[in-house]
This record gives sequence, structure tokens and C-alpha cells, in this order.
Amino acid sequence: MIPQWDELFRRQGAVRYEEMHAILARSWEECHRVLVDGGILAVNVGDAMRTTEGEFRLWPNHADVTFACRRIGFRPLPYILWKKPTNRPNAFLGSGFLPPNAYVTLDCEFILLFRKGSIRQFPRSDPGRYQSRFTKAERDHWFSQVWEDVRGVRQRSADGRSGAFPPEIPERLIRMFSVTGDTVLDPFAGTGTTLWAAARLGRRAIGVEIDGERAAELTRRLAAMDPGARRPPAPASPGGRPPRRRRA
Repeated sequence: MIPQWDELFRRQGAVRYEEMHAILARSWEECHRVLVDGGILAVNVGDAMRTTEGEFRLWPNHADVTFACRRIGFRPLPYILWKKPTNRPNAFLGSGFLPPNAYVTLDCEFILLFRKGSIRQFPRSDPGRYQSRFTKAERDHWFSQVWEDVRGVRQRSADGRSGAFPPEIPERLIRMFSVTGDTVLDPFAGTGTTLWAAARLGRRAIGVEIDGERAAELTRRLAAMDPGARRPPAPASPGGRPPRRRRA
């Protein structure tokens, strides 16, 4: 229900809120198919506030994503609230100082976490797992439910809002829920933030992007990199299915 995505959904035959989530659910189904047993799906999503048919209301994206993933077979885990620092502490919506028609400002996004099946199993003293160990300080900070220290990034690109998020979000999630040598899948590759983060952290990366121009830009960025540098592979084409091999 963010206006910037209206045309993208419309091209896929979705106009109503429920139709949009039905399209997203197909992506969650593919994620469930390719994940290893015990693999983790992390979904960064915000709720939306929008006036439609003359009514201003909240559209609870996090609840509908959770419902869809549960129906597919994912097991919900405790989620993270990303509270974005803001320079507008007095922002408000609605009637301001007059009750009851003022609205709470949305300043948090959800990082929903789901597991496929039971806990992932590893061989005893698995080297990739031990190489991926985090410190006590990292564990205590990252596994708290509210993240307040990660600022958003500028959302403008040449063709409008990019939908990008800061690299620290995927970097934390990749370290929290995968090990060195795993493959990280991003079904909405966009500007490639997750792919580059995975490569920097010693993981393989597969990105799927429906926007041909963005996919081409990712491929150009890949081609311009030092051939000897660690990097993710070129993004998969929209209709393709990720290969069946070891994944995170």
C-alpha cells in the first residue's frame, strides 16, 4: 500500500490489498521451497497508512505476511522492531491536539523471522559455523528485540524511490542466521544491498529482480568489479528458479 509500488503490482494484475499480498505469498512459497531444513526467512516490512475510498486507515502488512508464511508452513520466530532514528520527534498525523482523531506516527518497521521446519543441524565442530561466531557484545545487541541505532538511507534514485535499506540491516541478519559458505537468497534484489553484504561476509548470493533495468544495473556493477574480488553472482532472471544446492 505504498504508492510507489502501485504500478508494479498493477502490471501483475493486483489492484486490491489482498491481491498484492497474494502476489507476495508466491515469493514466500519459493523461499520455503529452496531453504534448507532449519533455514531462516527474514522479511523487512513496514505497515502502511493510506487514504482509500475516502477513508484513512492502517494497512497491517506485517500481520498479513505472517499469516501467509504460517499458511505456507513457516514457523514464526520472535521478530525485531527496527525503530528508525528521526530528526522529527514532534511529528504527528491527524487532528493534532484535539482527540479523538489524531494518529500514532509510524516510526518502526518489522523484521519478521521464520524458520523452515525444526532447528538446523550441523556436523560436530562444523568449521563454517565456528568461523561465523559472533561476540558476546554482538549477540546481546543484535538479539534484542528493538534496534534503534540503524539509520535509514536516502530513498531517491534516478527513477524515483529505490526502497533500499542500510547495509547494516542485511549484514546483521546474514551473520545472525547463516554461516560462512552458505548461499543467501534475496527474492527482491533491488539495488543489491543484500547481495553485496553477503559477498563481503563470505557467503554466496542469489538475487531475483523483476525490474529489468535494476537487474541490468546489478549485472553492470558486477562486471565492473575486480575479477579477483569476492562477489555475488549475477542476479537470476525473474522467471528462473534458484538451483537446488546448499542454501542458507
